[in-house]
Amino acid sequence: MADDGDGAGAWSHTSGQLGELLDLVDEAVVACDLAEGTIRGFNRAAARLFPRLRLGQPASASAAPLARAAARRATRFSAAHEGRRLRGRLRTADGLAVWLVSQVSSAQEAEAALVDERARSAFLEEAAQRLGASLHHGRTARTLVEILTPKLADASVVVLPASGRRTDWHRAGPGDERSFGEVAVERLEEVPEVANALYGLQPRPTVIGPQELDALGSLMPAELVPGGEPLVAQLAAGGVPAGALIMLRGPERDRFDDADIELAHQFAVRAGLALATAALYTQQADTIAVLQASMAPEPLPSSEGLRLGAAYRPAAETLHISGDFYHVAPSALGGVTFFFGDVSGKGAEAAVLAGHLRQSMRTLAMVAKESEPLRDLHLLNDIVLSDGHRFTTLVTGSARPCDDGSVKVEIAGGGHLSPLALRGDGRVEEIVCEGTLVGAVPDPSFGLTEFLLEPGELILFYSDGVTEARGGPSGREMYGDERLVDALASCTDMQAASVAERLELLTTEWLAGRPHDDISILTLQAPPRRGSSLHRRPGSRASPPLPERPDFHE
Repeated sequence: MADDGDGAGAWSHTSGQLGELLDLVDEAVVACDLAEGTIRGFNRAAARLFPRLRLGQPASASAAPLARAAARRATRFSAAHEGRRLRGRLRTADGLAVWLVSQVSSAQEAEAALVDERARSAFLEEAAQRLGASLHHGRTARTLVEILTPKLADASVVVLPASGRRTDWHRAGPGDERSFGEVAVERLEEVPEVANALYGLQPRPTVIGPQELDALGSLMPAELVPGGEPLVAQLAAGGVPAGALIMLRGPERDRFDDADIELAHQFAVRAGLALATAALYTQQADTIAVLQASMAPEPLPSSEGLRLGAAYRPAAETLHISGDFYHVAPSALGGVTFFFGDVSGKGAEAAVLAGHLRQSMRTLAMVAKESEPLRDLHLLNDIVLSDGHRFTTLVTGSARPCDDGSVKVEIAGGGHLSPLALRGDGRVEEIVCEGTLVGAVPDPSFGLTEFLLEPGELILFYSDGVTEARGGPSGREMYGDERLVDALASCTDMQAASVAERLELLTTEWLAGRPHDDISILTLQAPPRRGSSLHRRPGSRASPPLPERPDFHE
């Protein structure tokens, strides 16, 4: 058929009969050289869509959508051309690139737009669910790039905010490839759009030239960098930078269009919020871990002529930091010095004050030549008063082995629960040591008591988290003094460490997983004489229930 420019088809090396047959096809058919893109033929439908088609001329001169798709090595395209929405797909035959192109009607375009919008909404909803499933910062970053691949990009890279002069990155794609590493901030700053996104200065995603990514080296998949133009998006939450996102497509895929850029922007908003939330949570978890390490009781020392035991269970809702505190240290005069206390209230504020008090008591013990419990309590009272708002209960003292195997114990009380002594005959005795709450009044009165532990006997210090543990059959009944006395009485012949563990276990069983206050236990014991075994005397009974004590910690 001749090219007369009146909308008829034209073919350079096809029989007239075949050309006439192709003119009957409603879909536009355009044949080009694979290498040069020169037009070699088109049917009547193609002439209507591309009126300037001419044999022997490049497709870029008269059919720009085909030329752009060919340049990207794309096999499909969807583009606007001279007021029409066109869709095309590529086939090859006899060394020719054959484009099959059709016009999308208004109704089809509206329907396609609705389908695309539903797909975008579904994608964003799924992304929000997956991003919100973890509060681990690194895991959230990995999930972020995995969501995008291959839905929006053939490969995607997230660069996290810089800490110092290096920062972390995570990549997904192409295919199932996953990688991560570190990159110098100086290299990121060589790509202005990436640096702007990383520092929160680029509110909208931006398309950049592929050559600009050369500076980022191993971050980028080498097989995709020469392809389509990358898209860089800022990740932020509330104006706070949360990272930079780089999306890449291979040469066979369409470039990012306006719809892709808008979808990337909406995704980046959600991803930035998820990353910022995970970063905050991770930072808080790291801070709490440091607090836990600094506030957890130190291991008990070894002391000749003395056995020690302890148990420690912070309240579950306080993130494993406690207002209870205790410390045992070897004494230069033999034996140990110790203190055991409970700050009013619970949670982070109580734990911080407990740490402050513990450090103060340790400092007093280091600078003093010998233990002076009453002096220590008065000094500590001034410290707590200067802090204000809270007070604490405290018992402090020393335990020194004697030549006959007994242990002499001296304690000063500052409003804490009286310790209990487990005697050799199985009796449980309350060691009364009354005193004013530490930090409650400027002129306190503290009590001082001395007593002796015979070989095998033990003294128990405990916090009110033990006796006030609510549980049992009803879930509301307190463990109470009487149960504690009976439990301690059943520990005859047990070593100090085992007694502490048993009492903590019985209290935990009583709670049965219910919320509880901080629980702390400290035991000091005079070792039994060699070859001896303590047994309860026939007819002996545990001590009667102890009197009710005022509750200072509500």
